[in-house]
Amino acid sequence: MGFKTIISIGYKNIFDDFDEVEIRDLILDIPSKNSLEIIGYFNAQLHTMERDTSKQIEFLKIWMYRLPAVIQQRLNTFIQETLSKQNTDFNFINNISSLKLVEYVLQNYNELDKVQNLTTEQELNLFKAYLFCSQEWTDKQLLAVNGEKIKTPEELINLILPVQLPYQEILEFKDFRIQFIEAIYFFRFCEYNQIFKNYLKIFLDEYKLETWQKYLINILSIYVRKFEPLKTPSIINISNDFPDIIDFLDSLSISISDFSMSDDFLSLRQNPIYKIDNNNFLFLNLNFLVDKIFQGIQFEFSKVLIKNKAVYKGKILKYYPDFKSAYGEEFSEIGLCYQVLSYAFDKSNYLKFKGNEIKKILGDGEPDYYMRDKSKVYLFEYKDVLLNAKIKHSYNIDEIKSEISKKLVQNEQGSAKGVSQLVNVIEKVRLNEFKKFDNYDFENVIIYPILIYTDFSFNISGINYFLNTEFRKQIKDRNIKNSHLIKDLVLIDLDMFIKFQDLFRDKRLKLNNCLNEFYEFKNRDINLFNKISTFNMFIHNKTMRIPYKSPKMLMEEVKDMIINE
Repeated sequence: MGFKTIISIGYKNIFDDFDEVEIRDLILDIPSKNSLEIIGYFNAQLHTMERDTSKQIEFLKIWMYRLPAVIQQRLNTFIQETLSKQNTDFNFINNISSLKLVEYVLQNYNELDKVQNLTTEQELNLFKAYLFCSQEWTDKQLLAVNGEKIKTPEELINLILPVQLPYQEILEFKDFRIQFIEAIYFFRFCEYNQIFKNYLKIFLDEYKLETWQKYLINILSIYVRKFEPLKTPSIINISNDFPDIIDFLDSLSISISDFSMSDDFLSLRQNPIYKIDNNNFLFLNLNFLVDKIFQGIQFEFSKVLIKNKAVYKGKILKYYPDFKSAYGEEFSEIGLCYQVLSYAFDKSNYLKFKGNEIKKILGDGEPDYYMRDKSKVYLFEYKDVLLNAKIKHSYNIDEIKSEISKKLVQNEQGSAKGVSQLVNVIEKVRLNEFKKFDNYDFENVIIYPILIYTDFSFNISGINYFLNTEFRKQIKDRNIKNSHLIKDLVLIDLDMFIKFQDLFRDKRLKLNNCLNEFYEFKNRDINLFNKISTFNMFIHNKTMRIPYKSPKMLMEEVKDMIINE
C-alpha cells in the first residue's frame, strides 16, 4: 500500500491566457441545459472509476474529438509527460472540477433552448471552462504547499492536511448501499422505540403507505437503475405512475433563483438534482445524491412530523433541528452505533456491554461500547460530529487542529470529548471499576481504544496520528499503570463497520488481527505516509483480497421488500 500523486489537467497546461479569461464569457452563449447535461454525463460515467487512468483518457478523447488539432496535440503531450513520471497518475474528470463548473453554469444560468449538438466553438469554450475550474482549485491547494523538505510525520501532516481537508470527502466514491443499510436500521428502530413508533405511523399515513419497506423500494428503484456503470445515463425518467418518487426528486432539485455559490458546494449538497421537466431529472453529483438517501429520508421524516405538529418530550417539533435533536438523543448512538456493533460481533464469543447498560451500573455511559476477549479489552467511543465548512476551507493548520481538538479531545467548556473520554475510561479500567459488571482482573489486560466517527473528513491521513499523539500524552501525564499494554488510539469510520459487518460477523475479519496488523504497518516503516495513514485505507486494501459482494442485510431486506410488493 502506497501513495500516488494524482495530477489534474488544468487550464495553464494547455492554454496561455488564464489571467485574461473570464469563465462567464466562456459559458455565456452555451445553453445552460446542454452544459449541465454534458457535465452530468461525464461525471456519472466516471463516478466509480475516477482513479482509472485508462477511463480518464478514454473520456478525454471523447471530449477532445472536436477540438482544434493544436489543442489535441498539447493534450496528448501533457498526458504522455505525466504518465512517464514515477508513481504519478493522470486525472481529467473529477467531482471538484465538475461541481465548480456546475456552480458557474447555475450562477450564470441562461434560458437558451437546448440544442442537439454544440458548435465547434461552444465545445472548445465548455472544455476551456472545465479546465479553468480545475486550475482554480488546484492553484488554491498549491498555495498551501511551501516547498520545504519534509522530515517528520508532523511536518507531513502540516503540509497535506490543509490541502486534502477541503475536498477529500468529495473526491472519494461513496457507496449508496451503506446509506440504505442505515435507513433500514432507522426504520427497524422506529418499529420498537415507543416515541418513533408513533412518528413512523404519522409518516406512513402522510404518504398513504402501509409499510416503510414500500417507501424504500420507491427510492431504491432510482439507485438500482442509476448505478449501472457506463450503461445508464445521468438523466432518469419517472412516469406519472410514481408520483411519490417524482415528489422525492422534486424535493432534491435545485432552484435556480435560490442558488448561491460556496466553497463547500452547500447548495448542491442540499439539492444535487436538476429538474429538466416534469418527468426528467439530471443528477448533478452522485456523491451528494448518495448522501441524500439517508439524509433525505431524515428530512422527509422531519417535514411530515413538523407538518403534523408531532411532540417530543412535551414540545412541538417546529424546525428540522428540533427533529435532529430527538434523532440524536434517541437513535444515533443507541439505534445505529450499538446495533451495528452488536450485529458485526454477534457470533463472537466476546463479553459485550452497551453504554446504556454500563451507565445503569457505573452511573455514566462511558465507554459507548465495551467488549472483552479474554485478556483483550476493546473500548469504543462514538462521536457523531461534523467539521464545519469554514474550518475545512481555511487552509490554516492551526485552526484545523484546534477545531479537531474541540470536537474530539476537549470542547470550549472543558468537557472531555472522544480522546479524553477514552483516557478517563482506561483509568477506570486500570482501577478495576469495571469489575462491577465484568468480574476480571483489569490491571494487566491489553486495551484497544477505538474512536468511531461519522464525518468522512476524519478519514484523512494525519488526523489519527495527531489524535493518537494527544492520547499517548494524556496516558503518560496521568501515569496510568501498565501503559505498555495500552494500544495506540485507532479512528474507525462507522460506515466501515457497516460495509464489512458480515466479514466481522462471519469471522473472516477478526478485529484483533486487523488492529494489530494496522499497528505493525504504520509503526514498522520509515515511510512517513505509512506512519500517518488511516485504518480506513488499511482495511480497504486488506479486504480487496477477500471475496465479498454486498452486505447480507441489504440483500435480504431488499429481497423481502420485492417479494412482499
